[in-house]
This record gives sequence, C-alpha cells and structure tokens, in this order.
Amino acid sequence: MMKRGEEEEEALSLSHSPSSPMQNSWKHDHKLFQGESSSSSTRFCLPSPSDYSLSSYFSNVMCEGSSQFTSPPFDEKMMATRNNYNHDLSLICESLLHRLNIRQEQQEKNHHHLSNYELFSCNLSYKSVHREGTFNNYSVPSYSPRKRSLSDHHHRQGSRDHPSLCDFQGYVYLMAKDQHGCRSLQRILEDGNFLDTKIIFNEVIPHVVELMINPFGNYLMQKLLDVCNEEQRTMIILIATSEPGLLVRISLNTHGTRVVQKLVESIKTKKQIVLVMSALRPGFLNLTKDLNGNHVIQRCLQCLATQDNEFIFEDATRCCIDIATHKHGCCILQKCVAYSTGQQREKLITEISRNSLFLAQDPYGNYAVQFIIEMRDFQATAMVLARLKGHYVELSTQKFSSHLVERCLTQCPESHPQIVFELISVPRFDLLVQDPYANFVIQAALSVTKGSLHDILVEVIRPHSNLRKNPYGKWIFSRNLTRR
Repeated sequence: MMKRGEEEEEALSLSHSPSSPMQNSWKHDHKLFQGESSSSSTRFCLPSPSDYSLSSYFSNVMCEGSSQFTSPPFDEKMMATRNNYNHDLSLICESLLHRLNIRQEQQEKNHHHLSNYELFSCNLSYKSVHREGTFNNYSVPSYSPRKRSLSDHHHRQGSRDHPSLCDFQGYVYLMAKDQHGCRSLQRILEDGNFLDTKIIFNEVIPHVVELMINPFGNYLMQKLLDVCNEEQRTMIILIATSEPGLLVRISLNTHGTRVVQKLVESIKTKKQIVLVMSALRPGFLNLTKDLNGNHVIQRCLQCLATQDNEFIFEDATRCCIDIATHKHGCCILQKCVAYSTGQQREKLITEISRNSLFLAQDPYGNYAVQFIIEMRDFQATAMVLARLKGHYVELSTQKFSSHLVERCLTQCPESHPQIVFELISVPRFDLLVQDPYANFVIQAALSVTKGSLHDILVEVIRPHSNLRKNPYGKWIFSRNLTRR
C-alpha cells in the first residue's frame, strides 16, 4: 500500500510534467478518465461522468434556497468517496492551470528570442549598408526579415504545448465550480478556438442558472458571454428567462448580478433585448431597492437605448416616492432623470417637483430634489420653488431639508428674496441664529445675497451679537457682515 507522502509526490509529478503530452500524463497508470481502479492507486481513480447522475452527490443550492436535485443522505463511506473525488478534481484543475502557465512562459520566451533575432538582423543590415555604401548609383538594400507575429508562432506549436480540452470532456461543469478549474477554463476561452468554446458551452448550458450564482462559476459565465456568438447568447438568455422571476432572482444574488450586468452589456438583437427587459420588469421595484439589483437597472440605463428602457422610466414615475425615499432607489431615480428624454423626462421631473416638499424632508428624497435644482431647468426649478414657498423656516430647522434650502440659495438667485424675507419675519430670529441647522442657512444667505437685501439681513443679525459665544451663532458673527 502506497503511503500518503508517496501518493502526493506522484500526484504532483503528474500535474507538473510539461514535457509529456496531456492525454498520456492523465491516463498513465492511474487512468483517471476511465473510472478504472487498481490496488495501488485507488484514490486517483476518477469515475466517468455517467456514474454521477442528477440524483447523486453533486447537488447545489439554487435561487432562494431551492435545490435543483434531490440528494440521498450521506453515510461515512459515501462522504469519503466524495472527498476523494473532490481531491482528484482539484488535482486535475491545478494540473491544467499549471500546463497553461507553462505554455504562457514558453510563449513569452519564444517572443523574447524572436525579438532578439530581429534586432540582431537589423544591426547586421545597418552595418552592411554603411560598409558597402552605394553600388552603381543604387542604394544597397538591407535585409529585413519578415516579422512573424506571436500568434503565427503559437499556431505552429499549438498542437505541441496546448492541452486539449477534449481530454476534459464531461468534467467542464465540475471544473467550473472549482477555483483552479474555473480559472483554467477562462484561460482556454481567451486563447482557445471555436471548438474549445463549443465544448465548454455545450457542457455548461444545462447548468446556466446554477453557474450564474456560483462563487466561481459566475466568472466563467461572464467570460463565455464575451466570446460566444449571438445564437449561443440567445440560448443562455432563453434559459435564464424560462421561469417568471428567475432573472430577477439571479440579479438579486451577489454573484448573479455580475453575470446579468455582463448580459445587458452584450445583448444586441431586438429579440434578446425584449426577452431580458420583459423578464426584469416584474421585479423593477425590488431591483431598485436592492444592493445588488440596482446595479442591473443602472447598467440597462447606461448600455441600452432610450426606447428600450421605456418601462424603467414609466415605473420610476409611477413609484416615484417609493423609490426616491430609499437608499439605493434615490440613486436610480436621479439616473432615470439624467438618461431620459422628451416626455419621459418631463413626467419624471413633474412627479418629483409635485412631491418636493415631502421629499425635501426625507434622508434620501432630498437628494432627488437637489438634483432637479442642479439641472438649472427654469421650468422644473420654478415648480420646486413654488412648492417650497412659505415653508423655508420650517425646512431650515431640519437636518435634511436645510441642505435643500442652502442649495436653493446657491443655485437659484431668484429664490433669494423669498427665502431671506421668510427667515427675518419670524418673531424669534435669535432661535434661528443658534439653531444647529438654520445657522448654516443664514451663513449661506450672507454669502450669496448682495446690495439692499444683504444690508437688510445684516441689520436683523446685529442686535443678536450677544450670541457670539454660542456654539452655533459664533460661526455667523465670525464672518465680515459688512463686506457686501
């Protein structure tokens, strides 16, 4: 019986043997892919893919905690068998990654030698020209070797140092869920040919949803979406949208949201766009409020045409208050205003302006109103100021709305008289001077007002000079009140 140390050394020797062909190194003695066993190396015997049916050990949790497969209870013998299989799979993945690294190092070395050869040839040509000068009034031609591209060099050696993906047929799905295996498959997709892509695609397509939410498989799916053709991309979309709400649940997942964002970036045909947007629409409100899902909506706004995002603008208008008063939703609402055009933008701005008094007092909604004011759209600003008129004192003494009053002072000169006269008309102006929030509004008013309006404000502030030592009032009196 072979000891543990000897087994590991033999396994490492198998996975770090660049000189032997890929297929021979795997099938030598241990016969990893035939499922055969021997008395000397049973732990390296890998069963065939058919030995692992959908009801066997390899069950994975799907969206919302549901399981795709039904797994029988494990006993100790079954658990030991699974651990041995996972160990062997890790060896396979590590070996493939090691061979790919060797291939890359060899390519870099060949490229270095090729560059040195070209430099040497150019130096020889330069010296021959200067040594021979001209001949019969014609310049002596210099020898310039044809520049061979690295891809041409690799094409000639590809069959010798490229591990064949055919050796791993039947195990791509399992490798995609392994850290080293997933990395190896991504490298193959980057450097491989159409056949490699087709092999990987055919083996992962039945498990698209599971791999999208897998910690490692999601990276392979993102890479696959980059290199696959339109027909293959449409097949992925059809599977991801085959059930109502499935694409939404994937988008809410920490790993799945990355794949859906990549999917939105890559879709091109009208059919693909309709399938994706129709699947996302029922979960729009949940997506906008979710830490992961809101990024999918943002990517739709960034990558798709305005007419394709029409449902986003419509639902954002309909759920304006609900979205604007949410931590993530307020960001989505602002982006909707920024990316919308024509009637869609008018409807959004009108809805936000109509509710501006309520939103101004909300921890997140006030940012949406500030965004409208910063747009410097005369009609939109006039609608907001009309709603805030008569409430500036109340808004100035609140934490969140006081920011909006300051924004009105700095961005809307037409609002200065209304705001100042409302502030100085209160019976106890001294309470505003020493208020933790209103004092900032008064400071902003002193900074932006000019002429007679500024003088009126200063005359109201001067009698309260006894508040110079107040923790909040001191900031008002620290200013040069007569500078304007």
